[in-house]
Amino acid sequence: METPTPHPSDLMAPMDYDAMAPRSLTEPQAVTGVPGATSHLNITYATVVGWRPLLLDLHVPSSGPGPYPVVVYAHGGGFLGGVKAIGPWHSLPARGIAVASVSYRLSGEVSFPEPVEDVRAAVRWVRANARQYFLDPDRIAGWGSSAGAYLMTMAALSGDEALGRPVGTHQEVSAELSAVVDHHGPADLSQICDDAFENSEEEVAATRSIVRQFLGFDPDAEPERAAATDPVALAARRGQGPPFLIMHGDSDHRVGWEQSARLYEGLAKAGIAAELITVRDADHAAPEFTSREHVVDVLSFLRRTWRFP
Repeated sequence: METPTPHPSDLMAPMDYDAMAPRSLTEPQAVTGVPGATSHLNITYATVVGWRPLLLDLHVPSSGPGPYPVVVYAHGGGFLGGVKAIGPWHSLPARGIAVASVSYRLSGEVSFPEPVEDVRAAVRWVRANARQYFLDPDRIAGWGSSAGAYLMTMAALSGDEALGRPVGTHQEVSAELSAVVDHHGPADLSQICDDAFENSEEEVAATRSIVRQFLGFDPDAEPERAAATDPVALAARRGQGPPFLIMHGDSDHRVGWEQSARLYEGLAKAGIAAELITVRDADHAAPEFTSREHVVDVLSFLRRTWRFP
């Protein structure tokens, strides 16, 4: 029998880059790039042997009283692309809310559930470093768009229970979130093509390929294995989780509105507070999601949850 190839993390211990290079080169200098914020770009929140260092950008409000509540944001991109600079969060620091926008390993690098573990590591890093950046460790919310919404949902519902191989250096710190904002994210990946509409055969085939690439297997061929990727099943098993605000367009051709409706119903059945806002006539990742109206919806939800003025 052929000897299996070991996981890269088993080959050597994580490297301490801060000990190997001048701190002036490894600790990002504060810059001004987002309105109302002091930004610390390209902070390494975890090192995973065999992969690039995992980075986040931290945008801390530059005025007003602290410590500041924090949103940890995961970008979209079909699990295949996207960068931490994008997203509908840019106006939050000016409103007194810090943002940690994270990168994570994409599906050309790893498969489920490893990107979920990346997101959980980012949450732990924010909580562990809250004092240094004048953040509130008890008010950390997750926000994700599309693929990032799925990762954030799974991270929130798993809490401190690892779904894969944990990463990062703050394993003793909680990864619990106090709230989640889900923008047009998938939920049941095994039904994503059934829920989308008006797509050509080529588009459906492409979506199936994207799902198989991310999961590392075909959910149609392995339904029992696919069940472990379903956030509704995770919510039902654990019976706990933070409150959710779910927003989805009813004209979403890529990730059908029914995906969020199914998540909303599953969370409610598990006893987890959830709100579902249907964005009328909006397609996937449409401009409506960055409009002032819907950013205010997010702010109102966070302020109610955090009891934040």
